[in-house]
Amino acid sequence: MPLRVPAAKFLSLHGATLLAIWLVWLLAGQGAASSRHGIWVACSLLAASLLAPRRALHLLRRLRWLFLAIAVTFSLGTPGRLLIDDFTAGPTIEGLRAAAHAALHLAAMAACVAVLLDRMTLPQLAGAMHRLLHPLSSERPGPDTFALRLQLVLRDLEQPPARGAWRSWLRPPEAERAPLPVEPCAPLRAADVLAIALALAVCVTWVKLG
Repeated sequence: MPLRVPAAKFLSLHGATLLAIWLVWLLAGQGAASSRHGIWVACSLLAASLLAPRRALHLLRRLRWLFLAIAVTFSLGTPGRLLIDDFTAGPTIEGLRAAAHAALHLAAMAACVAVLLDRMTLPQLAGAMHRLLHPLSSERPGPDTFALRLQLVLRDLEQPPARGAWRSWLRPPEAERAPLPVEPCAPLRAADVLAIALALAVCVTWVKLG
């Protein structure tokens, strides 16, 4: 399955291989120690600023209320030293640090999603996901598969429904939109399996060294 032209110039990879390496990168960020977490966050944000700046900013704006909830929850709910000693209650220094850590992690995750969505179209992403989940299958993903459900969620994330669109949920099934397109994903080659294995090995080494 060929990638988009910009992606082909960046990396010539099988779509499922690119998705697998992307998932491994996310896994490395979840398991990284505090000393390495900053490196992972910085690399993710730098990659998004170079490869998908507009899409990354769009996703960050969509998450603004979640950032606010993180700031309020962590700063006020984490025990520790008060930021202002004269008050009997309020944000704590430890809570602000925890909020900053969680907010940066969320921003890095959004940056990774922005890069993926900019490198692959939604039909390509659905095909790659189906290939990873069913590496030996030759059938196209059905309407109840995880790949198509994920594509539906990402489509609504990219193009939010218009006001009052909930009324369409009450229509009969035949009045719904046409089925989502899925681009067929070729079987994995030996080189693709080797690339995924190397990515996993690097991820495990990264986590253990932390």
